[in-house]
Amino acid sequence: MGRIPRQECFDGVEIVYPRFFCLPGGRLHYWNMLFMFLAVYPVIRNINHSGMFNVIHAYGVLPAGFVGQLIARKLNVVSVATAIGSDINVLARKSNSLLARTKSVLVNTEQVVAVSKALALIAAKLTGLNSNIKVIYEGVDTGMFDAGFMDRNQLKRKLGFSEDKRIILFTGRLVREKGVYELLKAFSHICGKYPETVLVFVGTGQEKNSLLELAERKGLQERIIFAGEKPHAELVFWYTASEVVVLLSYNEGVPNVLKEAMSCCRPVIAAATGGIPELVVDGKSGILVEPGSVAEPVRALEKLLENPELGVNMGMYARQVLWQRNLDWTRTAEAYHQVYLMLLQKQKKSK
Repeated sequence: MGRIPRQECFDGVEIVYPRFFCLPGGRLHYWNMLFMFLAVYPVIRNINHSGMFNVIHAYGVLPAGFVGQLIARKLNVVSVATAIGSDINVLARKSNSLLARTKSVLVNTEQVVAVSKALALIAAKLTGLNSNIKVIYEGVDTGMFDAGFMDRNQLKRKLGFSEDKRIILFTGRLVREKGVYELLKAFSHICGKYPETVLVFVGTGQEKNSLLELAERKGLQERIIFAGEKPHAELVFWYTASEVVVLLSYNEGVPNVLKEAMSCCRPVIAAATGGIPELVVDGKSGILVEPGSVAEPVRALEKLLENPELGVNMGMYARQVLWQRNLDWTRTAEAYHQVYLMLLQKQKKSK
């Protein structure tokens, strides 16, 4: 938290990061949401005094959607909540109380947005309200994540690898839910057959030490690299240097990691969960596997490592998919702009 500024300006937009008291242990979510409200509301109220606004948009049903709904009621404005995946699939399932509050946010928010069709269906089942859920896919910066003018071998040297290394890449939080143990175990099955391969984890998380210990027990400490957290703008170098990007999550929306990798023309191996099958065309832009499986990722890795040309073709098709489906941030912004206008028009008519 000490590295996060209290306030900054990005592209002319002022960003404020309120601090709030958070009780540890994972069992006091309701109180933590109230603490979040008590910290955020005065900040938004003061901003509202200097320039009136009409919409509160919360990213995530819990805790942000719960807090956003309370603030919207206080200020008499409309609210939007975006369901992102972990909020409904994970946090809402931790207790009956959290599930009830999730349902309340979904029912009482003026507009619920889901980042995938699969997530919209889950939200609809929780509430029974199909009509109030709109699907807006999040975009990817295809300009930033473009490997077209980069040399893979040069980037390998830049990142500390020899040119003959074949990099299998994971980027994200090192938590069990991301399938990191399945990935490490799958790599242990194929690394003997493909001695030039290395597995690289980019990111940090609570499972890092356990993963390090597992790598050492398997004698793979020299073949499994923990590169740590990297600035977002540098991820393009890691994607481009890699041969395949793997994400074996148990639950997901439509992960940015996969979109960024696909934008860099990299084939992906991903668990067929959440909104991932809406993004990855199995056998064309990547390979889908069963969540929790080790054997299926092993077969997928062997297929791509045995036939590098197949991986190249999949990667090229993957970037085409992004273009064909208009998965860029401009389209995402336009879609949200239309949601805001629709809500304001409804509000105006109701007065």
